[in-house]
Amino acid sequence: MLNRDFKVISFIGFSKSGKTNSILSVIHYLAKNTDYKIFVLKNIHIHSLDLKGKDSFQFSEAGANCVITKSNNQTTFFLNYVINTEDIFDWIEKAPIKPDIIIAEGFRDFEYDKILCAKDFKEVEEQIDDTIKIISGLIATKKHENNDNYKGIPIINALEKPEFILKILYPKFFQAL
Repeated sequence: MLNRDFKVISFIGFSKSGKTNSILSVIHYLAKNTDYKIFVLKNIHIHSLDLKGKDSFQFSEAGANCVITKSNNQTTFFLNYVINTEDIFDWIEKAPIKPDIIIAEGFRDFEYDKILCAKDFKEVEEQIDDTIKIISGLIATKKHENNDNYKGIPIINALEKPEFILKILYPKFFQAL
């Protein structure tokens, strides 16, 4: 893990564990309360983002290594390469728009501290490791006997208290929130 100019907030968890809603809550909170530039990096395991039948898809199918699309409100890059995450971060640092925060979803191999989203304690046990600093997701919306932590790891409902996630992971960076 390199020292970067941006903060990384990494969410992991099984499907339907509350990752997307937790991430959306953090994004909404940051967008409303800060002027930080927020990037999202999502690990997609199954499908391609490009749409079959569209020109950009056909250009890739024909052999283009990179297809860039630009509209009035978006620019997309379809790189037809597998790039490791640190190389993506290197590229982002050289991009014309610099993020303050990157929210990542689904990168279990990150060396960054992570938020584990889970449905229940069984899922927590199956996925917990030393990089997990917060437990959230559906499990955090339920009442439990030991409601505020699991083996010393705080359980935070990101839908209700997204600022707690930020302050736990990066206390100095988010102290004013």
